[in-house]
Parts: sequence; structure tokens; C-alpha cells
Amino acid sequence: MFNRKKYILLYIFLALFCEVTVAAKAKEDGWIFTPIVGINRLALDVFYDTVYKAPFSGAVEISTDLPDDVEGESSYPNERFSFENDLEPRVLDVEGGLEMRRYFGKQNDFFIGIGAWETISENAPIQVRFPLQGDKVNLANYSRRGKLSFTQYYLGLRHYLTKRERKLNAYLNISIREIFDIDYEETNVFSFISGAPAGFKRIFVYKAQATGFLMMQFGMGAEYRFAERFSIGVEGAYAIHLQAGALKGMSVTDDTNDGDRIELPPLIIRPLDPNQPAGEVGALNKDGATRSKVDLRFDGWHILTKFNIAF
Repeated sequence: MFNRKKYILLYIFLALFCEVTVAAKAKEDGWIFTPIVGINRLALDVFYDTVYKAPFSGAVEISTDLPDDVEGESSYPNERFSFENDLEPRVLDVEGGLEMRRYFGKQNDFFIGIGAWETISENAPIQVRFPLQGDKVNLANYSRRGKLSFTQYYLGLRHYLTKRERKLNAYLNISIREIFDIDYEETNVFSFISGAPAGFKRIFVYKAQATGFLMMQFGMGAEYRFAERFSIGVEGAYAIHLQAGALKGMSVTDDTNDGDRIELPPLIIRPLDPNQPAGEVGALNKDGATRSKVDLRFDGWHILTKFNIAF
């Protein structure tokens, strides 16, 4: 489901345009209000190959089973851990939005809209040996969940291939769009089943953001008017980037404590420059040591269903 912030944006957009619609109706019938729902497939291969395949890696101080020559806490050895639990991208994702169109000549419409999209991937738990609280061997069930979402607003022109008065009409669309409020949130949960932390969980949440991606979208579709003020349409469209970007501004929260003896914080994604926490984000590679920049591209095709209400 879309998060609360995106619902608020959609509501504000609807409220503003309802005011405009009431004013316009007194002059002439020319506005069309359109709820939209559809599916898409976006070109996020680089994102999936970096973030979704990043291992969970870190290091813990071990205070049990020490060698005979280790003396004092300052000499405790570190035990590294790295767990691979790749997320699988969904083949198709759902998008939704609201659109307002205004008659512009006999065969053209001007339109403006706002929409939201998200993709979620979640794996079944796997069992791992997580060193924690000074002990090398603690068994835990490890589950991982990632969610990427964005909001967009856009404006464009529609050209009907015949006069719009016909019941069945085909059209072409072109629009320019800005994708903003891009959010990535990943949750890693370890439910311990043996060892000192048995019966407890450790939860690690990673968040990163991006904004200001500019896109152009081209589409074609058809509408069928089944009543004087009501019609339904199906549209196919393809969007391409004019300006792309990368994830940045990452934050991490967890519920670990000093007794866990974590020496190197677990890594999935981190800023490429540790001195700039709001800088571009890097995803940990399979080697558990190097990181790759997380580029985002939302090029892709869309299949949309539109229910139109004329005022």
C-alpha cells in the first residue's frame, strides 16, 4: 500500500482541482476528472543488481572460547559475518493516480496529474549463524524486506485521432513528468532461536532518498463513452529519462545494545563518502568490502486504465 505522505499529496491535489472544477463549470462544460490505476515495468536493473543483492556484513567482538594468549578486553578478536539473502524484483508493479483534463480545441486536451508507485520485495526467513554478545554461535532466522516508492506530478497534451464526440475514440499523449519524494526503506530482522539472545530479535532499518528526476512519457490509447459524462479508457505508454540520479541521504536505525559487542556496524547501503551522510549511497558488493554507486532509472512501459468523469 502507498504510505500516508503520498495519500496526503493525492488528497491535496484532488481538493485543489475540485475547487477549479466548480469555478469552470459555471462557464462551460470542459473539465474531465480521471482516477487512474495500472501496472508497469521499470528499468531498475542497476538498482536490483546492487541494493537487492547486497550482503549483510559486519564484525563482532568475541569474548568466549578465547585463545590462551589473549588477555584483556582490548585484545578480544573480531569475528566477521556476511549473510547473503538476495531480494527478488517483482515482474510487474502497480501504480495509481489522479488526472484532470481540460478541452483544448476540438481534438485536443490539456492535462495535469499526480501519481504514486511502489515496489516491495520480501524473502522467506533463512537460518544463519550470527555471532553476538561475545559468542560465535547463535542461530537466528533472518528475514529481509525492501520497499522503493515515488510520487510524480506531470502535465501534457492529448490529441484525439477523430472528433471527441464519437463514442469510441483513439488518441495520442505526450507529457513531461517530475519524479520526487523517492524513498527506499529496507528492514532486516534476526529472530534468535539459540544462544544467549534466544527469544529476542535484532532489527536493522536502512532508509535513503532521492528527488528531482525529470522524464518524458509518450502514450497511445482508446476511450469508450458509455454515458453522456462517463467513459473508460485503456492506455499504453513508455517513459524515458531526461535527468536521472542516485540514492542519497541515508539513515540507519537498529535496536542493538553494548552487550552485543558489535565492532563493525552491519552494512547493506552506506554513503560512499562517510564524511557526507547526505551524499550518494553505495551498496555493499558480494566481496563484503567494496561498494557500488546506486543509480536509479525509471524508464519503462505502463499499461493504464482510466475512468473519466466529465463536468
